Amino acid sequence: MTTTNNEVQKPEDATLVLKRVLNATPQRVFEAWTAPEHIQQWMRPEPGMVVPLVKMDLRVGGKFRIQMKNPDGEFFTAQGEFREVKAPERLVYTWDWEKDGSGTEFGEVEGNTTLITVEFLKRSKGTEFVMTHTRFATVESRDNHGRGWSRAVDSLAAFVEKK
Repeated sequence: MTTTNNEVQKPEDATLVLKRVLNATPQRVFEAWTAPEHIQQWMRPEPGMVVPLVKMDLRVGGKFRIQMKNPDGEFFTAQGEFREVKAPERLVYTWDWEKDGSGTEFGEVEGNTTLITVEFLKRSKGTEFVMTHTRFATVESRDNHGRGWSRAVDSLAAFVEKK
């Protein structure tokens, strides 16, 4: 069974919860979420966005960096550190935006660090994907991230469900 719409919840404490059932195994979804060559293919929080560079050290204490570029040439680069890695079931990591994400190496961050927990729950017909993104400074920031993550998860679904 495939749910074609994302379920987005927005509790009052500026937390975002996004759920979707994907017609793919937890292993496939986990690999798509964590492998740089896959992230470059599906990560599309805005239409026309591309991902020129992904760095991923998938271990507790390891860092990641995802550099996204919109059609106008503006960079949106996120980085963080893994707090928990339990393949293919669960990830917990920090998320912050770089002030100037145009370089190829880790840059200075804005300092508004949030926390993301992603669960890849085995279901009879696939995987229930559950993302909980917490510690937003404002409800507006949560809502902006909600729109971007929803589009990105739509792209992830298309990527992992193609035969």
